[in-house]
Amino acid sequence: MSNSKLKTPLLAMVSFLLLQSCGTIMKKMYGIKNPEIENEQTIKKKALKYDLDTSNIVTVHSQSTVSTISAHGIPNAAIYDGNGKYMEYRQSDTSCNAGLFQFIPDLKLTNSYNKPDSLDLKSELAKYRDLKGNSLGELRKADFYLVIYWAVWTGKLNKDHVKIWEDLAKNNKNCKIEVIKVNLDFQEYWNLKNTEKVVVRMNNKKKKR
Repeated sequence: MSNSKLKTPLLAMVSFLLLQSCGTIMKKMYGIKNPEIENEQTIKKKALKYDLDTSNIVTVHSQSTVSTISAHGIPNAAIYDGNGKYMEYRQSDTSCNAGLFQFIPDLKLTNSYNKPDSLDLKSELAKYRDLKGNSLGELRKADFYLVIYWAVWTGKLNKDHVKIWEDLAKNNKNCKIEVIKVNLDFQEYWNLKNTEKVVVRMNNKKKKR
């Protein structure tokens, strides 16, 4: 399957990919373009265009891409405490990610947070790879970890959210927040066979919804 043949099924996934809990946001608001297969150079180039830090960008290996997108959506974020326990920032399962804009600057060690047992950072990190496809090393110790999910092909609003969330984390003087930006584009290092498998799984996932 050529790169050009991938574009049609990928564009059909827009409603599946973008903000699973906020489905009313229109495609045109996100400036969706035809997706490409990305690599280290193209991802960093797009990140720099929007003044995003390129030192903390990771990718997802092909076997976990669909489940990661399904669980989190684009753009979105998840927050973990210093022990890797997931912290729920949303008021309900149907809430959008707007709460992040206030939740991130309010983070501090003295606050109490809702910590469901369903997710932990260690299991998430096992899905991630660096921009070349290599396994990740140990994370730097922090009070909280902000994991931001984004993609090159989803347009300007996506990048604006990512930039704001990252800056809010850096500007929080009450605690140390380590930011990890997870790129959810199709990756060149996957190889064509694995990319085709992801397209099939995405389409099967959409049919079940």
